Amino acid sequence: MTSFKDLGLKKNIVENLKSEGITEPTEVQEKSIPKVFEGKDLLVESETGSGKTFAFSLPIINSVKGDETKALVLSPTRELAKQITAELEKAADKAEIVTIYGGVSYEPQIEGAKTANIIAGTPGRVLDLLKQGKIELEELEYFILDEADRMLDMGFQDELEQIISFIPEERQNLLFGATIPRELKKMCDRYDIDPETIRIKASRHTRNLDEKYIDADSNRKLSTLYTLLEERERDLSIVFCRTKNTTRWLADKLRTNGIEAQELNGDMSQHQREETVDRFEDKEFRVIVATDVAARGLDIENVTHVFNYDVPDTPDTYTHRVGRAGRQGAEGEAVTLLENDDHRKFRQIKRKKDGISRIDRDELDLKRVKT
Repeated sequence: MTSFKDLGLKKNIVENLKSEGITEPTEVQEKSIPKVFEGKDLLVESETGSGKTFAFSLPIINSVKGDETKALVLSPTRELAKQITAELEKAADKAEIVTIYGGVSYEPQIEGAKTANIIAGTPGRVLDLLKQGKIELEELEYFILDEADRMLDMGFQDELEQIISFIPEERQNLLFGATIPRELKKMCDRYDIDPETIRIKASRHTRNLDEKYIDADSNRKLSTLYTLLEERERDLSIVFCRTKNTTRWLADKLRTNGIEAQELNGDMSQHQREETVDRFEDKEFRVIVATDVAARGLDIENVTHVFNYDVPDTPDTYTHRVGRAGRQGAEGEAVTLLENDDHRKFRQIKRKKDGISRIDRDELDLKRVKT
Protein backbone atom coordinates (compact mmCIF):
# COMPACT_ATOMS: atom_id res chain seq x y z
CA MET A 1 0.00 0.00 0.00
CA THR A 2 1.35 3.44 -0.98
CA SER A 3 2.32 5.77 1.87
CA PHE A 4 2.88 9.52 1.93
CA LYS A 5 6.60 8.81 2.31
CA ASP A 6 6.48 6.70 -0.86
CA LEU A 7 5.08 9.73 -2.68
CA GLY A 8 8.25 11.68 -1.91
CA LEU A 9 7.05 13.96 0.89
CA LYS A 10 9.49 15.13 3.53
CA LYS A 11 9.58 13.36 6.87
CA ASN A 12 8.28 16.34 8.85
CA ILE A 13 5.21 16.64 6.59
CA VAL A 14 4.48 12.93 6.94
CA GLU A 15 4.77 13.27 10.73
CA ASN A 16 2.48 16.31 10.77
CA LEU A 17 -0.14 14.39 8.82
CA LYS A 18 0.21 11.41 11.14
CA SER A 19 -0.40 13.65 14.16
CA GLU A 20 -3.70 14.65 12.52
CA GLY A 21 -4.65 11.00 12.05
CA ILE A 22 -3.93 11.08 8.30
CA THR A 23 -1.79 8.08 7.46
CA GLU A 24 -2.71 6.94 3.94
CA PRO A 25 -3.16 8.97 0.74
CA THR A 26 -6.51 8.91 -1.01
CA GLU A 27 -6.71 7.90 -4.66
CA VAL A 28 -6.64 11.47 -5.96
CA GLN A 29 -3.59 12.21 -3.79
CA GLU A 30 -1.80 9.06 -4.87
CA LYS A 31 -2.32 9.88 -8.56
CA SER A 32 -1.80 13.65 -8.44
CA ILE A 33 1.13 14.23 -6.07
CA PRO A 34 3.78 12.47 -8.23
CA LYS A 35 2.59 14.44 -11.27
CA VAL A 36 2.92 17.71 -9.38
CA PHE A 37 6.47 16.75 -8.42
CA GLU A 38 7.15 16.05 -12.11
CA GLY A 39 6.11 19.62 -12.94
CA LYS A 40 3.04 18.62 -14.95
CA ASP A 41 0.02 20.84 -15.47
CA LEU A 42 -3.02 18.95 -14.21
CA LEU A 43 -6.77 18.95 -14.80
CA VAL A 44 -8.26 16.77 -12.07
CA GLU A 45 -11.85 15.56 -11.74
CA SER A 46 -12.58 14.17 -8.30
CA GLU A 47 -15.71 14.40 -6.20
CA THR A 48 -16.15 16.53 -3.11
CA GLY A 49 -14.54 14.99 -0.05
CA SER A 50 -11.94 12.96 -1.95
CA GLY A 51 -8.94 14.82 -0.53
CA LYS A 52 -8.23 17.23 -3.39
CA THR A 53 -6.76 19.93 -1.15
CA PHE A 54 -3.85 17.74 -0.02
CA ALA A 55 -3.45 16.47 -3.59
CA PHE A 56 -2.21 19.88 -4.71
CA SER A 57 -1.00 21.40 -1.43
CA LEU A 58 1.31 18.71 -0.04
CA PRO A 59 3.87 18.80 -2.88
CA ILE A 60 3.75 22.61 -2.80
CA ILE A 61 4.39 22.73 0.96
CA ASN A 62 7.16 20.22 0.36
CA SER A 63 9.03 22.62 -1.94
CA VAL A 64 8.30 26.25 -0.96
CA LYS A 65 10.90 28.27 0.92
CA GLY A 66 12.02 31.85 1.33
CA ASP A 67 9.80 34.92 1.68
CA GLU A 68 8.31 35.08 -1.83
CA THR A 69 4.82 34.00 -2.77
CA LYS A 70 5.25 30.73 -4.67
CA ALA A 71 1.64 29.49 -4.86
CA LEU A 72 -1.75 31.11 -5.44
CA VAL A 73 -4.80 28.98 -4.63
CA LEU A 74 -8.14 30.38 -5.77
CA SER A 75 -11.51 29.04 -4.60
CA PRO A 76 -15.10 30.22 -5.17
CA THR A 77 -16.02 31.17 -1.60
CA ARG A 78 -14.38 32.59 1.49
CA GLU A 79 -15.52 29.54 3.46
CA LEU A 80 -13.57 27.27 1.16
CA ALA A 81 -10.54 29.59 1.15
CA LYS A 82 -10.46 29.46 4.95
CA GLN A 83 -10.85 25.68 4.91
CA ILE A 84 -7.98 25.34 2.43
CA THR A 85 -5.78 27.39 4.75
CA ALA A 86 -6.77 25.18 7.69
CA GLU A 87 -5.82 22.06 5.70
CA LEU A 88 -2.51 23.59 4.64
CA GLU A 89 -1.64 24.44 8.23
CA LYS A 90 -2.11 20.81 9.28
CA ALA A 91 0.86 19.77 7.17
CA ALA A 92 3.01 22.90 7.04
CA ASP A 93 5.93 23.55 9.40
CA LYS A 94 7.62 26.54 7.87
CA ALA A 95 5.42 27.68 4.99
CA GLU A 96 3.68 31.01 5.58
CA ILE A 97 0.04 31.04 4.48
CA VAL A 98 -2.41 33.93 4.20
CA THR A 99 -6.12 33.83 3.43
CA ILE A 100 -7.51 36.65 1.28
CA TYR A 101 -11.24 37.24 0.85
CA GLY A 102 -13.74 40.08 0.82
CA GLY A 103 -15.99 41.45 3.52
CA VAL A 104 -13.18 42.04 6.04
CA SER A 105 -10.36 44.57 6.53
CA TYR A 106 -7.67 44.85 3.87
CA GLU A 107 -4.73 45.59 6.14
CA PRO A 108 -4.14 42.19 7.83
CA GLN A 109 -4.36 40.50 4.43
CA ILE A 110 -1.95 42.99 2.84
CA GLU A 111 0.53 42.51 5.69
CA GLY A 112 0.19 38.73 5.53
CA ALA A 113 0.76 38.69 1.77
CA LYS A 114 4.14 40.41 2.18
CA THR A 115 5.76 37.25 3.61
CA ALA A 116 3.32 34.54 2.51
CA ASN A 117 4.63 31.54 0.60
CA ILE A 118 1.07 30.53 -0.23
CA ILE A 119 -1.99 32.71 -0.80
CA ALA A 120 -5.42 31.05 -0.55
CA GLY A 121 -8.15 33.41 -1.64
CA THR A 122 -11.27 34.27 -3.58
CA PRO A 123 -10.99 35.78 -7.07
CA GLY A 124 -12.64 39.12 -6.29
CA ARG A 125 -10.45 40.23 -3.37
CA VAL A 126 -7.26 38.77 -4.88
CA LEU A 127 -7.85 40.70 -8.12
CA ASP A 128 -8.62 43.84 -6.11
CA LEU A 129 -5.29 43.65 -4.27
CA LEU A 130 -3.40 42.83 -7.46
CA LYS A 131 -4.78 45.96 -9.12
CA GLN A 132 -3.72 47.98 -6.08
CA GLY A 133 -0.22 46.54 -6.31
CA LYS A 134 -0.51 45.03 -2.83
CA ILE A 135 0.33 41.45 -3.87
CA GLU A 136 3.63 40.54 -5.48
CA LEU A 137 3.47 37.43 -7.69
CA GLU A 138 6.63 37.79 -9.80
CA GLU A 139 8.12 34.64 -8.23
CA LEU A 140 4.92 32.59 -8.49
CA GLU A 141 5.48 28.95 -9.43
CA TYR A 142 2.07 27.35 -8.82
CA PHE A 143 -1.37 28.56 -9.95
CA ILE A 144 -4.18 26.44 -8.48
CA LEU A 145 -7.92 26.57 -9.04
CA ASP A 146 -9.88 24.57 -6.47
CA GLU A 147 -13.49 23.87 -7.44
CA ALA A 148 -12.68 25.41 -10.80
CA ASP A 149 -16.01 24.24 -12.20
CA ARG A 150 -17.90 26.04 -9.42
CA MET A 151 -15.98 29.26 -10.05
CA LEU A 152 -17.05 29.25 -13.69
CA ASP A 153 -20.64 28.42 -12.68
CA MET A 154 -20.61 31.41 -10.32
CA GLY A 155 -19.46 33.80 -13.05
CA PHE A 156 -15.81 34.27 -12.03
CA GLN A 157 -14.35 33.66 -15.48
CA ASP A 158 -13.57 37.34 -16.12
CA GLU A 159 -11.83 37.72 -12.73
CA LEU A 160 -9.83 34.53 -13.30
CA GLU A 161 -8.62 35.70 -16.70
CA GLN A 162 -7.64 39.09 -15.31
CA ILE A 163 -5.69 37.39 -12.51
CA ILE A 164 -3.88 35.25 -15.09
CA SER A 165 -2.66 38.49 -16.74
CA PHE A 166 -0.83 39.39 -13.50
CA ILE A 167 1.04 36.11 -13.00
CA PRO A 168 4.17 34.74 -14.74
CA GLU A 169 3.66 32.79 -17.95
CA GLU A 170 6.14 30.19 -16.72
CA ARG A 171 4.20 28.48 -13.96
CA GLN A 172 2.61 25.15 -13.06
CA ASN A 173 -1.19 25.07 -13.44
CA LEU A 174 -3.22 22.74 -11.19
CA LEU A 175 -6.96 22.78 -11.87
CA PHE A 176 -9.27 20.73 -9.64
CA GLY A 177 -13.02 20.20 -9.62
CA ALA A 178 -15.79 17.68 -9.08
CA THR A 179 -16.45 17.92 -12.82
CA ILE A 180 -14.57 19.11 -15.91
CA PRO A 181 -16.94 21.39 -17.85
CA ARG A 182 -16.37 22.37 -21.46
CA GLU A 183 -15.79 26.01 -20.43
CA LEU A 184 -12.80 24.98 -18.31
CA LYS A 185 -11.21 23.14 -21.22
CA LYS A 186 -11.79 26.19 -23.45
CA MET A 187 -10.07 28.42 -20.89
CA CYS A 188 -7.08 26.06 -20.89
CA ASP A 189 -6.90 26.31 -24.69
CA ARG A 190 -7.04 30.12 -24.60
CA TYR A 191 -4.04 30.31 -22.29
CA ASP A 192 -2.02 27.50 -23.88
CA ILE A 193 -2.44 25.26 -20.84
CA ASP A 194 -2.10 21.64 -21.94
CA PRO A 195 -2.80 19.69 -18.75
CA GLU A 196 -2.66 16.00 -18.10
CA THR A 197 -6.17 14.86 -17.12
CA ILE A 198 -6.81 12.72 -14.06
CA ARG A 199 -10.33 11.43 -13.44
CA ILE A 200 -11.27 9.76 -10.18
CA LYS A 201 -14.57 7.96 -10.54
CA ALA A 202 -15.47 5.10 -8.16
CA SER A 203 -12.88 5.96 -5.54
CA ARG A 204 -12.96 4.74 -1.97
CA HIS A 205 -14.67 7.82 -0.59
CA THR A 206 -17.80 7.46 -2.75
CA ARG A 207 -18.58 3.76 -2.47
CA ASN A 208 -20.53 4.11 0.77
CA LEU A 209 -22.90 6.73 -0.62
CA ASP A 210 -26.38 5.33 -1.18
CA GLU A 211 -28.25 7.43 -3.75
CA LYS A 212 -32.06 7.17 -3.87
CA TYR A 213 -35.13 9.00 -5.09
CA ILE A 214 -38.76 9.05 -4.05
CA ASP A 215 -41.95 10.27 -5.74
CA ALA A 216 -43.50 13.07 -3.70
CA ASP A 217 -46.66 14.92 -4.75
CA SER A 218 -46.44 18.65 -4.10
CA ASN A 219 -49.10 18.50 -1.38
CA ARG A 220 -47.25 15.68 0.43
CA LYS A 221 -43.69 16.83 -0.16
CA LEU A 222 -43.20 18.46 3.23
CA SER A 223 -44.55 15.46 5.11
CA THR A 224 -42.38 13.15 3.00
CA LEU A 225 -39.23 15.10 3.89
CA TYR A 226 -40.25 15.24 7.54
CA THR A 227 -40.77 11.48 7.62
CA LEU A 228 -37.41 10.84 5.93
CA LEU A 229 -35.66 13.06 8.47
CA GLU A 230 -37.46 11.47 11.41
CA GLU A 231 -36.97 7.83 10.42
CA ARG A 232 -33.25 7.93 9.68
CA GLU A 233 -30.40 7.72 12.15
CA ARG A 234 -28.64 10.89 11.09
CA ASP A 235 -25.66 12.84 12.26
CA LEU A 236 -25.86 16.05 10.23
CA SER A 237 -28.07 16.64 7.19
CA ILE A 238 -28.18 19.21 4.40
CA VAL A 239 -31.47 19.86 2.58
CA PHE A 240 -31.03 21.61 -0.77
CA CYS A 241 -33.62 23.99 -2.19
CA ARG A 242 -33.74 26.01 -5.38
CA THR A 243 -34.60 29.44 -3.92
CA LYS A 244 -33.84 31.54 -0.87
CA ASN A 245 -37.55 31.86 -0.08
CA THR A 246 -37.92 28.09 0.01
CA THR A 247 -35.04 27.72 2.47
CA ARG A 248 -36.72 30.15 4.88
CA TRP A 249 -40.15 28.59 4.50
CA LEU A 250 -38.93 25.00 4.79
CA ALA A 251 -36.64 25.60 7.76
CA ASP A 252 -39.52 27.30 9.57
CA LYS A 253 -41.87 24.38 8.84
CA LEU A 254 -39.34 21.84 10.06
CA ARG A 255 -38.83 23.80 13.29
CA THR A 256 -42.61 24.01 13.74
CA ASN A 257 -42.69 20.23 13.59
CA GLY A 258 -39.90 19.69 16.09
CA ILE A 259 -36.85 19.29 13.84
CA GLU A 260 -33.96 21.61 14.65
CA ALA A 261 -33.20 23.31 11.34
CA GLN A 262 -31.67 26.57 10.14
CA GLU A 263 -31.67 28.15 6.70
CA LEU A 264 -28.51 29.14 4.83
CA ASN A 265 -28.93 31.50 1.89
CA GLY A 266 -27.45 34.49 0.10
CA ASP A 267 -29.66 37.02 1.88
CA MET A 268 -27.78 36.37 5.12
CA SER A 269 -24.71 38.45 5.97
CA GLN A 270 -21.34 36.74 5.88
CA HIS A 271 -21.20 36.85 9.67
CA GLN A 272 -24.62 35.19 9.91
CA ARG A 273 -23.62 32.49 7.45
CA GLU A 274 -20.35 31.73 9.25
CA GLU A 275 -22.11 31.65 12.61
CA THR A 276 -24.76 29.26 11.25
CA VAL A 277 -22.13 26.92 9.81
CA ASP A 278 -20.12 26.97 13.07
CA ARG A 279 -23.22 26.08 15.10
CA PHE A 280 -24.06 23.31 12.62
CA GLU A 281 -20.54 21.85 12.91
CA ASP A 282 -20.88 22.02 16.70
CA LYS A 283 -24.17 20.09 16.36
CA GLU A 284 -26.29 22.76 18.03
CA PHE A 285 -28.81 21.78 15.35
CA ARG A 286 -28.74 18.88 12.89
CA VAL A 287 -30.29 20.18 9.66
CA ILE A 288 -29.22 23.00 7.34
CA VAL A 289 -31.66 24.03 4.60
CA ALA A 290 -29.54 25.68 1.91
CA THR A 291 -29.39 27.02 -1.60
CA ASP A 292 -26.57 25.83 -3.85
CA VAL A 293 -24.89 29.24 -3.84
CA ALA A 294 -24.86 29.46 -0.04
CA ALA A 295 -23.59 25.90 0.37
CA ARG A 296 -20.73 26.15 -2.13
CA GLY A 297 -17.41 25.69 -0.44
CA LEU A 298 -18.84 24.06 2.68
CA ASP A 299 -16.54 21.30 3.84
CA ILE A 300 -18.21 19.83 6.91
CA GLU A 301 -17.35 16.47 8.39
CA ASN A 302 -20.03 14.10 9.70
CA VAL A 303 -22.69 15.02 7.14
CA THR A 304 -24.44 11.68 6.72
CA HIS A 305 -27.46 12.72 4.64
CA VAL A 306 -28.25 15.02 1.75
CA PHE A 307 -31.87 15.63 0.75
CA ASN A 308 -32.72 17.29 -2.54
CA TYR A 309 -36.03 18.97 -1.74
CA ASP A 310 -35.82 20.56 -5.18
CA VAL A 311 -34.19 18.72 -8.07
CA PRO A 312 -30.89 20.34 -9.11
CA ASP A 313 -30.73 22.02 -12.50
CA THR A 314 -27.80 20.01 -13.87
CA PRO A 315 -26.05 16.67 -13.30
CA ASP A 316 -22.94 18.58 -12.18
CA THR A 317 -24.91 20.39 -9.46
CA TYR A 318 -26.30 17.05 -8.34
CA THR A 319 -22.76 15.69 -8.09
CA HIS A 320 -21.67 18.60 -5.92
CA ARG A 321 -24.70 18.27 -3.65
CA VAL A 322 -24.55 14.55 -2.94
CA GLY A 323 -20.76 14.61 -2.61
CA ARG A 324 -21.19 16.30 0.77
CA ALA A 325 -22.45 13.09 2.41
CA GLY A 326 -20.56 9.86 3.03
CA ARG A 327 -17.12 11.40 2.82
CA GLN A 328 -13.72 9.77 3.37
CA GLY A 329 -15.17 6.27 3.59
CA ALA A 330 -18.06 7.11 5.94
CA GLU A 331 -21.53 5.86 5.08
CA GLY A 332 -23.95 8.37 3.61
CA GLU A 333 -27.31 8.64 1.89
CA ALA A 334 -28.60 11.09 -0.70
CA VAL A 335 -32.36 11.23 -1.32
CA THR A 336 -34.03 13.27 -4.08
CA LEU A 337 -37.73 14.15 -3.86
CA LEU A 338 -39.48 14.13 -7.23
CA GLU A 339 -42.69 15.88 -8.14
CA ASN A 340 -44.49 14.81 -11.33
CA ASP A 341 -42.74 17.44 -13.47
CA ASP A 342 -39.28 16.53 -12.17
CA HIS A 343 -38.87 13.11 -13.74
CA ARG A 344 -37.55 14.25 -17.12
CA LYS A 345 -34.84 16.40 -15.54
CA PHE A 346 -33.92 13.64 -13.11
CA ARG A 347 -33.57 11.11 -15.94
CA GLN A 348 -30.68 13.21 -17.27
CA ILE A 349 -29.02 12.94 -13.89
CA LYS A 350 -29.59 9.20 -13.72
CA ARG A 351 -27.99 8.74 -17.13
CA LYS A 352 -24.82 10.32 -15.78
CA LYS A 353 -24.96 8.75 -12.32
CA ASP A 354 -25.45 5.00 -12.13
CA GLY A 355 -26.87 3.05 -9.23
CA ILE A 356 -29.65 5.40 -8.06
CA SER A 357 -32.39 3.29 -6.51
CA ARG A 358 -36.01 4.11 -5.76
CA ILE A 359 -37.74 4.35 -2.38
CA ASP A 360 -41.24 2.92 -2.48
CA ARG A 361 -43.52 5.70 -1.27
CA ASP A 362 -46.21 3.20 -0.27
CA GLU A 363 -43.84 1.71 2.28
CA LEU A 364 -43.15 5.11 3.85
CA ASP A 365 -45.34 5.69 6.88
CA LEU A 366 -45.98 9.38 6.30
CA LYS A 367 -46.26 11.39 9.48
CA ARG A 368 -48.70 14.26 9.77
CA VAL A 369 -47.09 17.68 9.92
CA LYS A 370 -48.25 21.16 10.80
CA THR A 371 -48.39 23.38 7.75
